[in-house]
Amino acid sequence: MKKALKAAARGTVFTYAGQRWIVLEHDASGHTLCLTENIVESRAFDEDNRNNFAEASSNRYLNGAFLDNLIEATGGSHAFLIHELDLTADDGLKDYGTCNVTIFLLTVDQYRRNRDIIPNADDWWWLSTAVSTASNGYEHDARYVLTDGTLDWSYAFFGGYGLRPACYLDSELLISVPDEYITAEQAGDIAKELVSQYGGSYATEAQFTAELSFMLGKLRATAEKGADDGK
Repeated sequence: MKKALKAAARGTVFTYAGQRWIVLEHDASGHTLCLTENIVESRAFDEDNRNNFAEASSNRYLNGAFLDNLIEATGGSHAFLIHELDLTADDGLKDYGTCNVTIFLLTVDQYRRNRDIIPNADDWWWLSTAVSTASNGYEHDARYVLTDGTLDWSYAFFGGYGLRPACYLDSELLISVPDEYITAEQAGDIAKELVSQYGGSYATEAQFTAELSFMLGKLRATAEKGADDGK
């Protein structure tokens, strides 16, 4: 069935524009932060060894060829939104300011806020946050995530770490999610438990089970009709 992205719980995985995304958080302005389920490829943070994501080669790639491929996969009409990314360094220096991007690497703060629902990857992957800034003698060092989810840092030119793109999507985007129907076996178990605990006005457990199954069937039919109407 389909539902609006804004109704998806944190941790929901869905497919859009040829990639599988994890829902991380919704904001009040109708934007949803999403992260690819897996690393998409290995690249340097910046081929010239700069740790300012605004100037990084990974930024140019993600918002160039990679974004073009995503948009092509949607047929041209897409829900990707431009976001003002905070480039505050890990030590709190704000020299790098912000940059406007559509596809980006998570910041350390975004990663920490959503660590509970971000699965570990099978390789190391970059974040967009610098360890510190060039004015403090740290123009080369950027943060990345280890395979166990802990954080470390490395020189930005190293090309063996992964890119795990993030983005903000329009929260009104319709996504496909698995049906959440209760199975007949589950319905029977629920009915049995209700009869055991609360009894009721039905003469037998079988009558109560039959009534509950009928009600669940009506709910399923209503849900299916709503999904068809929303296509």
